[in-house]
Amino acid sequence: MSDALYTYWVGMDIPADTSAADVAAFNDFYSNVHKPEVLAGNPGFLRGRRYELAQDDTRGPRGPRFIAAYDIESKEAAQLYITRNDGPASGRPVYSDGPAAWQKRYTKWRLMWQHVLNNPAAVQVSASPYMYLVGMNAAAGSGEAELAQFNEFYNTIHVPEVLAGYGFVSGARYKNMRTFLHPEPGAPNFLAMYGIKDEAAAKSFMKDRLSADPGGNSFSAGPPPWQNRDTKWRLTYRLVG
Repeated sequence: MSDALYTYWVGMDIPADTSAADVAAFNDFYSNVHKPEVLAGNPGFLRGRRYELAQDDTRGPRGPRFIAAYDIESKEAAQLYITRNDGPASGRPVYSDGPAAWQKRYTKWRLMWQHVLNNPAAVQVSASPYMYLVGMNAAAGSGEAELAQFNEFYNTIHVPEVLAGYGFVSGARYKNMRTFLHPEPGAPNFLAMYGIKDEAAAKSFMKDRLSADPGGNSFSAGPPPWQNRDTKWRLTYRLVG
């Protein structure tokens, strides 16, 4: 089974000085109370996974500390969520209040993604304990023809090169279906997710990323819409629970 056709992400921060006990209470509530409520309250939501930031963008803070990713079964279910979000509050689920750290949370991302690619086709990035995320836009001003070039290169050349170059076990690509919330200068139009097989491989990859030439890889240059791309963030996350 490949990664979900649609996925809804919520990125969240909690105060940096939150105690270990309060972080544990936050995670327990999120995983065992809030996540089941979200799945039960939104038709077509299939499953949810939670991640914690393992390494932020090397250019500076970009990623939320926690991401919750909810897989959605169909375009109709994704659109229903959007419609309910945009409608009156009376049409939306009501969720339980949580512990102190939950009450102090700050929601940084709310993004709906539509599936573009899996490589290998039958392997889920979500099956891996770590994932590397790249949020990206094609070159500014790209029209349909340029976007087609960008996606063709990304799907057939760049993703396979990244998988081979870093030893990732899987890759998936999504396009932005809807941005509900994201800090300026805005959310990326495309998301690439790469599965990392275990903690040792993740630590090795994160260490390499801090070098001037991460991994020693030399990737293909690509067409102009790729060469002039805008990479919003590069982030590594570990699965929670």
